Amino acid sequence: MAKKSKKGGIRCLAHRTYLRSGSNKKSVQGIRVDVMGSQRTELKDMAESISHANSATPSDVIAVWDAMEREIIRALESGRRVALGNLGTLRLEVGTKAGKSTAKSITSKDIEAKGVTFQPSKKLVQLLADFTFECDGIVGHALSDTRAEEALTEFFATHQYLSVRNYATLCHCSESTARRRIAEMVAAGRVVKSTVAKGLYELVRG
Repeated sequence: MAKKSKKGGIRCLAHRTYLRSGSNKKSVQGIRVDVMGSQRTELKDMAESISHANSATPSDVIAVWDAMEREIIRALESGRRVALGNLGTLRLEVGTKAGKSTAKSITSKDIEAKGVTFQPSKKLVQLLADFTFECDGIVGHALSDTRAEEALTEFFATHQYLSVRNYATLCHCSESTARRRIAEMVAAGRVVKSTVAKGLYELVRG
């Protein structure tokens, strides 16, 4: 597994976390650190990059991945763990349906899939230890309306979807403030709820 270059760290932003006392006064509890932004690498981007390293075309790479997806799902359906080389292992998580708390009352119909757990390999964990980070400071006061607008404009230039956490990170505010401001943007017709996934918003363009 290739190591990540240490040139430039992963940009992070620290947030103060608070506890409220009986008098409703806030006291600092600690610090939470998040990776800034929500950019992700898409399959088509990886396929394009892989194609430059060998004779396979991006379509060839995607075709292989599509076949891999089918095999992974088939293995999980069989109750098998799926080892993904140096990355780690996928494992099906199961449990009982709501209301089934005693062993005597459980039948096969009461068992359901709860999700898929990823267990990183030792090599991946060792690689994570080599990652470097840059902290852009601790969030204090929210950005002014002008600076918030500039931050959102820059964000939507490279992103299609906005979440509450994205807004909170970009504008240095709490998630409750982010929800309120996004709701104001929806009411003003500037963004709309995305149909792709719950909690995402899209910019109204044009």
